[in-house]
Amino acid sequence: MNFNNYDLALITDEKQRQYFLGFHSTAGYVMITKEGTSFVVDSRYISAARKALEPKGIEVILGADFSPLTQKCQKLGVKTIAIDFTNTTVSGLERLKKTGYEFVDASSEIVELMSVKSDEEIACLKKACQIAEKAWLDVIPLIHEGMTERELANELEYRFKKFGASGTSFDTIIAFGKNAAVPHHETGDTKLRKNQCVLMDFGCLYKGYCSDMTRTLFFGEPNEKFLKAYLAVLTAHVKCAENIVAGMTGKEADAIAREHLASLGYGKFFTHSLGHGIGVNIHEFPTLSPKGEAVLKENMVFSNEPGVYLDGKFGIRIEDSAYISNGKYKSFMKDDKSLVVIGENKITRKKLLR
Repeated sequence: MNFNNYDLALITDEKQRQYFLGFHSTAGYVMITKEGTSFVVDSRYISAARKALEPKGIEVILGADFSPLTQKCQKLGVKTIAIDFTNTTVSGLERLKKTGYEFVDASSEIVELMSVKSDEEIACLKKACQIAEKAWLDVIPLIHEGMTERELANELEYRFKKFGASGTSFDTIIAFGKNAAVPHHETGDTKLRKNQCVLMDFGCLYKGYCSDMTRTLFFGEPNEKFLKAYLAVLTAHVKCAENIVAGMTGKEADAIAREHLASLGYGKFFTHSLGHGIGVNIHEFPTLSPKGEAVLKENMVFSNEPGVYLDGKFGIRIEDSAYISNGKYKSFMKDDKSLVVIGENKITRKKLLR
C-alpha cells in the first residue's frame, strides 16, 4: 500500500480494518509499512485472526495497547505515522501522541484507495446485491392491507440472513403512501391502505460489503399522476445507466438525471444526489452530486437513485447498486424495474417503457 511514502500507516477504524484485512473485528489496529501489514488485536480475536490472516502473509500480534506500535516504529526507525484524521477522535489522537511520534493525515489516500474495488470486492458486492434482490422478490407476495412498515421491514431483513447475509447495511426504510415523500423516512407503525405506494430502500451485508437498492411499488390501482412520475424517475434511472462512463465526473453523472427530470417538470422534486460510493461503508467516495468533482474510474461502485417526492402525496425512488466495468456502467441488479402493482387477487408488472 502506498501512502505517499509515509513510514507507517495506522488504521484504527472498524470498517477500514475490514477493508485492509478482509477480516472483521470490533477492536484492534492495523499497521502498514513497506515491509508488510500487521494486525494488533486482543485475546478475543487472536485465534481467529491468525487462522484467517497469517496464510495471507499478514502478521498477527497479541496486544491491547499501543506497545506493539511503539516497538514496530523503533524497529523500523519510523518517525512519522499516517492516520485518517476524519476517523480519529480528538481524545484518540491525544492518546496516540503520547507514543511520542508525529502524526499526519492520510485520509485522502485511504479514501482514494478504497474507492476502486478489487475483483474479490466486486464479487462480494455482487453477492450482497443478489441477496437483497432475492429477498425483495420474496416478500412482494406477502404485502397486504393492514400490515405495518415495520412488519414489512422485518420480513425483508429475515430473508437477508436466510439467504446468506450477515445483517443489514443500513436501517431499512419502508414508507407507505405520503411517508414515501420523505426520502429518509423512519420506518414505523403506519399501516398499509389501498391505493398507496410502497417505497422500500434496503441493503444487506455479505462478507462485510454492502448492497443498496430501492424499489417503489403500488398497492391498489395507481392513478395517472403517479404513473407519470414513476415513468419520469424510471427514464432518468435508465438514462444514467446508458450514459454513465469512466472518465465522467460525479457532477456530470448527476446532471444526466437532474436535467431529464427538470425537462419533465420534476426538477424541484428531486431533492438529493444521484448517488454515492458503496463498499464496506454504505456511503463512500465518490459522490454523484452537483458538487461531485471526482472522476469515475474502472471498478468504482456507486448507487444510481433518482427520485421524485411530492409532499403529502407520494414519493418514488428507483435505485440500483452499479459499477464501472470496461469503462461502462453495469448494474448488479437484474430486475427490469417495471412497476409492481399489487391488486386484490394478483400481482402484475406495468412495463411503462416502450
